[in-house]
Parts: sequence; structure tokens; C-alpha cells
Amino acid sequence: MTSDPDGDVKPPSEIQQRSGAAFDRILGNSVNTGIAAWVAATTGSPEAGAAIGGMVGPLAEELSFALRKAIDIQQAQGGYMLTDAATKAETTPDELLEKLIADPVKLQLLLRSLEVAARATTEAKLNLTAELLSTGALAADRAVVDEQILVVEAIGGLETPHFRLMLVLANPSPVWWEKSEHRAVLRFAWPEDRVIERDAGLEPALTALVAKLQSLGIARDVGSSNVGRPLWELTNFGRLCVASLRHRDDVNPAQ
Repeated sequence: MTSDPDGDVKPPSEIQQRSGAAFDRILGNSVNTGIAAWVAATTGSPEAGAAIGGMVGPLAEELSFALRKAIDIQQAQGGYMLTDAATKAETTPDELLEKLIADPVKLQLLLRSLEVAARATTEAKLNLTAELLSTGALAADRAVVDEQILVVEAIGGLETPHFRLMLVLANPSPVWWEKSEHRAVLRFAWPEDRVIERDAGLEPALTALVAKLQSLGIARDVGSSNVGRPLWELTNFGRLCVASLRHRDDVNPAQ
């Protein structure tokens, strides 16, 4: 609402209606009215429509506020990631954007990185995405940029427990195999019990974590066909992904 010089109250402008709490209230009132009319028509009870609409309308207002808040957070995370990437590349955000926008492939890397940053739930994931983006921005080799795109897309579907499992699998397996052919093939193959020994915090969700890494082509079972039980190791793509994690204290597995 606004007031003119005579003190009369004017209805909110179109811009005001679409911003902040005013928009939340208008959306809530609209939902309230729509739900009330629908319930009244289908039940033949205006009283029921008014009661249910009165409950749903405020919820819609809260939902509108929550959605605006989520968008604000996503925008802030994208800005943080870009600034961090520019710092890592020893340049300014504007200069970094110029490099990325000038190249169609690097532009795709930027877009995917912003998508991952918007959904990130930890600062570690934001920083990792920024590192991958800065590497791709500075790369002169198209293959390097392509690699960063693939890794960013994979990282987007993972969280810290996945990273911890990947860092465990990046090490040689502690299992000693009696047959020499097994020692050669299964050097980096981890049974689940040894993974848990290395990082007990992974045990409750280990099956789901392994399944996710498999679905992304990051890990594979090499034991079932060799020794008759699951043994997990990183694929070549998995080792490419884990290379960006090794020096990060914020995703290292528990010791």
C-alpha cells in the first residue's frame, strides 16, 4: 500500500504486488479464494469451502515466502561460488565470466556449475565446484574443459558421504589375496567390511552410497566375477573425480 499527499491509501502497485510479503499475502488470498470456491462447488457447502480455504490460504502464503527465500539462497550461493572460482583463478569475477562466456564449451561448464552451486548443501561442495570451474576457465585444452563438465555433473549428484567413500576406495585395498592373479586384479578392490573399518560413519548408508557411485560410473563391483562376493573399486572416471578431493580436509574420511 502507498499514500498520496492527501493521506489517502492507495492499493499496492503491480511491482509491489510481486515483491516481498505483499506478493505472499496476495498469493495466499488467491489460493484461499480458489480453494474455497472449489470445495463449495464440489460439496455444495459454502461453509466447508470457507473453512478449508481459510486453512490453506495461510499455508500458501508461507510457501510463497519459503520459495522466495530458497531463490535468494540459490542466488547467493551462485555468487559465492563465482567469487571463489575467480579467487582460485587469480582474477576478478568479471574477467572470469568474460573467459567463460566467450567460449561455448566453457559457457556450458559455467551453467552446470551454477546449477550445482544452487543446490549445494555444504560449503565444501561450493568450494569444490568453484575449483572445477576455475580449472576449466583457465584450460587451453578442450579435453580438460570437457573433463571438468563431466566431473561437475557427477559432483552435483553427490554429497559429503559419497566423497568420503570415494576417498576410501582411492587407496589400495588392505585385503591380502593368496592367488597372485587376484593380487594383481583386486589391488584396489574393497569389501564392505573393510570400508566400514576405515570409516565407520559410512555403515548405515553404505549400500545406497555404493549404488549411487555405480549409477554415475564412479565405482564398480569387481569381486563378484572373481571371488564370488562384492568388492568395490573406482573406475577411471571415478579416479578423475577423486583427484579433485584428495587435498580437501572438509571431505576427508574419518580416520
